[in-house]
Amino acid sequence: MPNGESPKGNRNTKGQPGITQAALFGLCPCCGQRGLWDGPANLVDRCNACGQEFGRFEPKGRGLYLVVLPVTVLLILASLKLDEAVQLPVWVLVALWGIVVPVAVIGALRIAKTIVLMARLQKGKLL
Repeated sequence: MPNGESPKGNRNTKGQPGITQAALFGLCPCCGQRGLWDGPANLVDRCNACGQEFGRFEPKGRGLYLVVLPVTVLLILASLKLDEAVQLPVWVLVALWGIVVPVAVIGALRIAKTIVLMARLQKGKLL
């Protein structure tokens, strides 16, 4: 190969999903097929279409606190501002934040995990 490049380093990335598409729609960053997520914020061990392994690249543990804590602080500040601006009944607040909080946290975790996954795949020249 010229300049010592590997064949995987020359892969065509045109048509592959970006971070947002992979995170929200569950598209495999390698082949673009659906099925990246096993649960709300858990990656599958292996892509069903291309066989790419994701289990060993999935970020887990305390590193995800860097994602969850800022989202939690922003949600608390938003709830305080909303309560200050509009005095809603308690049952409305419980219903509202019971929906908003899980959606925000799961969305943030999906985006963060996708960013880390794609970075680790590119570092390992697997993407």
